[in-house]
Amino acid sequence: MMRRLPLPPLAAAAALAAAAPAGGEEACVRIGFEAGAPLAVQGWEEKVYNRPNRWEVGMDGGEAFLRAVSDGSASMLYRPVRFDARDCPVVRWSWKVTRLPRKGPAHTQANDDYGARIYFFFPGRTFLTSRVLQYVRDNETPPGTIRTSPSSGRCRLVVVHSGAAELGEWITVERNLFEDYARAFGRAPARPVGGIGFMTDSDDTASSAEAYYGPLTVGSDLHY
Repeated sequence: MMRRLPLPPLAAAAALAAAAPAGGEEACVRIGFEAGAPLAVQGWEEKVYNRPNRWEVGMDGGEAFLRAVSDGSASMLYRPVRFDARDCPVVRWSWKVTRLPRKGPAHTQANDDYGARIYFFFPGRTFLTSRVLQYVRDNETPPGTIRTSPSSGRCRLVVVHSGAAELGEWITVERNLFEDYARAFGRAPARPVGGIGFMTDSDDTASSAEAYYGPLTVGSDLHY
C-alpha cells in the first residue's frame, strides 16, 4: 500500500521536491513505467487528497503506460527528479483521456477537476517561494490558456488540449517548459525542477475521469 500524506497538493509535493538531492542535474531525463512492478518500488509516491484513484500499469504496442481512474477521487503519483529547465527545456509525453470529469466552464474550486494533469515542481528555499507549473487536459477551455490555480497562487495551469473531439486517442505533446514557465510567472525559473506528478481528479465535481499516460522525456532538443 502506498503511503498517504494529508498535506495539500502543493505543500506535499513541494516538500518532497525540496528534499531531492542537490547538484548533479541530469542532462536528459526519461520517466517511464514498468509493467508487473509495484509503483512504489518504481519510485512513485501516491499523494491522496480526497480518496485514492486506481493506478495501474499496462502495455500498449510494447510500451508501458500508466492508467488512472478517478471516481469522485483525487490523488497524485509523485516522483522526485532533478533537472535544470535552462539546459533541458523541452518536455515530451503522450497521453490519452477516455473520460472527462463533469464540470462547468467557470474557473473555480468547484470545477477544479481535469481529465489529465502533469505537474512540474520548482522548489524554492521555502514553501512560499516554491512554484508549480502544470499541463492539463480540460473540457472546453481554449488550448494555450494559462491560468492561476484556484487552489494556490503559486501554481499555474497551461491548457494543452480541450474538448471531447480526441477522447480515446493517444496524443503526443511537446512543450518548452522554460518558455511556458516564463509566460506563466512573468520571469524565468530561478531554480531547477525538483519533481514531477501525474494526476487525474474528479472529486470537486463528484463525477469520474479516466486517463492514460505514456513515458515522459526531458531534453535540450526533442522532435516528433
